[in-house]
Amino acid sequence: MKKRMLCCLLALVLAVGLLSACGSGKAAVYVQSVAALTGYGSLGGANASSGVVVAQKEIKVDRDSSRKIKQLNVEVGQEVKSGEVLFTYDMEDMQLTIDKAKLEIEQMKNNVKDLTSQISQLEKEKKSAPTSEQLSYTVQIQALEADKKEAEYNITVKQKELDAMTSGSGTANVTAPVDGKVQAINENGTDSSGNAAAYITLVQDGAYRVKGKINELNRSDIAVGVPVVIRSRVDDSVWSGTITEIDTENPSSGNADFSYGYGYSNSDDTSSSSNYPFYVELDSTDGLMLGQHVYIEPSDGGTVSDTMKLDASFLQGSAEEGFWVWAEKDGKLEKRTVTVGTFDETYNTYEILDGLAAEDYIAFPEDGMEEGDPTTHTMPTEDPNAEPSDGVDDSGMIDNGGIDDGYVDSGAIGDSADTGLIEGGEEESAGSEDGESSQTGGVTYAR
Repeated sequence: MKKRMLCCLLALVLAVGLLSACGSGKAAVYVQSVAALTGYGSLGGANASSGVVVAQKEIKVDRDSSRKIKQLNVEVGQEVKSGEVLFTYDMEDMQLTIDKAKLEIEQMKNNVKDLTSQISQLEKEKKSAPTSEQLSYTVQIQALEADKKEAEYNITVKQKELDAMTSGSGTANVTAPVDGKVQAINENGTDSSGNAAAYITLVQDGAYRVKGKINELNRSDIAVGVPVVIRSRVDDSVWSGTITEIDTENPSSGNADFSYGYGYSNSDDTSSSSNYPFYVELDSTDGLMLGQHVYIEPSDGGTVSDTMKLDASFLQGSAEEGFWVWAEKDGKLEKRTVTVGTFDETYNTYEILDGLAAEDYIAFPEDGMEEGDPTTHTMPTEDPNAEPSDGVDDSGMIDNGGIDDGYVDSGAIGDSADTGLIEGGEEESAGSEDGESSQTGGVTYAR
């Protein structure tokens, strides 16, 4: 009797341990920023978009690659006036190049004269040659004429090169065409990506504009001609302007926080969204500095939407029953009712009229989610398709932790479990070799 009571007690302890293991360490659900998912808080939302003051016009000053620079007179960041010398060519070195080109042209011209003479001589000999030799003379004459044409073409090309050199050889100094600041000096002739780049880039003084970015989800919310307000980040200064350009030809991929839809994204992931630069022409630039960071807001006269737009895949429910989302509250999941507006079939988005704010976080719906589940803002980086390790086998039973096909492994409960059965044969229990149950933890992966 005492032995049976001991076995029952052990079975109860093991059962409680298993239940405790299953209930603890609940996988944390990854939640994402509403502001990032909807673009709300950038232009197109009620809040301001970040912007930076950039040059209205950049002046590219190229160098002649055939000429040697004798002296560079400016450095990056230096202010220059129109007419100020930027750099000077080495005229002595240039003259040697010109003389060499003239000599090459003279040699090619002599070659043409020689070929002309040979052709003339062969034509005279051909007239008196027998019929059997006529074809041989014809072939020789045609070959020499081809060489002559090639030599004449080479003279034309070299003469153009010489003309280009001599046309600027009288000017050693290259000057600034406008007042401005030296933005970049490129000695190699290419940028960091290997693309051709100007030798010196100048930023024209006083000609400023503001650059911002719009996400593809909100691209339809702005248009050229929309008036905006520019606000200083440090004081109450305000400027007005108009959107004059949206550069759809040069998008940049959004980072993980700005991914379209859900899940982790990289540079070639089709789930990542693109950001497009747009530019604001200012009515006045008084008080602004190049590189200054500002806020961009739609003015009262604008047509920019003031509602957030959420991808429909984040919504649960229906139009008849009402919609809700899995939102974060105090580090845990909750079902939160939201009020939706217009549905955009093109982008598969709903306007969110009430229930969510830009600072909220929501989760992409997954099976098994429950209210009260813990949440995390950390993007999962492991492979969500990887097989569970060291905790659960394919049958769903705890592996290597004491259970084998419903029986307790030998050695799990002292001497009474040598055969894997609790003595008495009536009850089965689970444990681990060290007497503790185990469970694989982790996070719930967004798709």
